[in-house]
Amino acid sequence: MISDDTLREGMQAPGIAFTVNEKIKLATMISDAGIKKALVSYPSAHESEKYVTQEIVKRGIFKDVYGLGRTLKSDIDEIYSTGANISLHLPFIIKDINTILENIRYASRLCRKLEVALVDIDQYTINDLIKISRLIHDSGADIIQIPDTKGITEPNKYGTIIKRIKNEVKTSLEIHCHNDYGYSIVNAIEGLKNGADYVDASVFGLGERNGITDIAVISNYLNNLGKTSINMEKLKTAYNFMHDLITEKAGQQFFYHNIPVFGKNINYNTAGTHASYGNIFTGTDYSVNVYTGKAMIRNILAINNLNLSDENLNLLIKKIKDLSSDTGMMLSAEEIIKLAGDLN
Repeated sequence: MISDDTLREGMQAPGIAFTVNEKIKLATMISDAGIKKALVSYPSAHESEKYVTQEIVKRGIFKDVYGLGRTLKSDIDEIYSTGANISLHLPFIIKDINTILENIRYASRLCRKLEVALVDIDQYTINDLIKISRLIHDSGADIIQIPDTKGITEPNKYGTIIKRIKNEVKTSLEIHCHNDYGYSIVNAIEGLKNGADYVDASVFGLGERNGITDIAVISNYLNNLGKTSINMEKLKTAYNFMHDLITEKAGQQFFYHNIPVFGKNINYNTAGTHASYGNIFTGTDYSVNVYTGKAMIRNILAINNLNLSDENLNLLIKKIKDLSSDTGMMLSAEEIIKLAGDLN
């Protein structure tokens, strides 16, 4: 019922990055607590993401391991090569639904478990969400994820959305609730009450901007209902380890910056896919690690009156990702400008 997203969504928390070894340690601790399903990586982002996924699969750390990617054949092939199950997200603006559905069918034919996420659900009517969910289900998805991507969906409305889709599409549903305004726990509970089969969560609720559902809170809630049997003491071990990582990488002030509504993390983008849609994600600050993309780095360079050729931009992005993966740290704008200067 609980799907851990610490290793992937947690990498999108402002100021946070993980090494391969840190990811494997976290995965082991979370699994030891009784979590059996996890989304662990974004394999097309960097070779370290592919490698850590292969290791987690090979070591059998979780029963169900997923890698995330876009609805592109190249991303699907990258995930498949790791041995993981396939998790895909739709683009934030759908321009060619037929190609998207064909690629979902392609992923389905690879005979792995397949989940597909809609994104930014508040841009759609409930009827549109039902229609798109039905198309995804009919194209072979085993699980459909309904994320409150910007954390702005009012809880009663979110519960109604889940109930309507569950009743009309007859599919397994996963919920993914962001916490920009403090709704993540109540939205997760509303989603579960209205028929969701899985809930995404992470240690400390880490994730893009102010994060997602906290795994300790939702585990305790479901344990009390007798629906899960998560070992809270073992889960606390993961929290202690993560606390030390956060303090090392982002400082104690991270916990203040990460509070809903007032925390400055609400203005940050980490995922390259988010930075590419500035009309949707309006934050103007960036946290740069292996999940960065061309749009984000171009913006940082432009702010500093720098411009690189496409070839040098690709070289810069590789240097950034390699360095972040090796050190387990995000890169500051100053570090990026210095690396860019070395290429000029």
